[in-house]
Amino acid sequence: MRRDGLTIKVQAALLVTLLAAGGISTRAWAQELSVSAKVDRTTVDVATPLQLTVTVSGDLTGLEVQPLEFPDGFSVASRSQATNFSIRGGIQERSMSLLFVLVPSKAGTFQLGPFQFTQGQRELQTQPIEVIVQKSALPPKLPSNTERYTL
Repeated sequence: MRRDGLTIKVQAALLVTLLAAGGISTRAWAQELSVSAKVDRTTVDVATPLQLTVTVSGDLTGLEVQPLEFPDGFSVASRSQATNFSIRGGIQERSMSLLFVLVPSKAGTFQLGPFQFTQGQRELQTQPIEVIVQKSALPPKLPSNTERYTL
């Protein structure tokens, strides 16, 4: 008898969980889409890596990412993508982050972005970011013939 009672409690708990999940999913993708971009610093020296993060949050259904273009004088050393999913207060939240390590090769003031995204008929874009690239205060160190390297 106890076994049946336990089974009924487990089934009831499972049913409540499934109903709650169904209620969550109807509200889940009503969340507005938002885009942003940020850098780890806005002033760097030539050849010093800079990290750029472009984030899209909300309903990612049908999202088209336009190719990200960078100014002349910036090379992409690495790129990666991260996707996050969470439920807070019964609302599902999704976000996607595009991470870039950029290396500037010349001094000047540059604008990163705006970066554009399309979802159906809707177009979104990030705010542009101004980055100042300075000549390094110290010249690059070249190895001399007398230096030894050990492994």
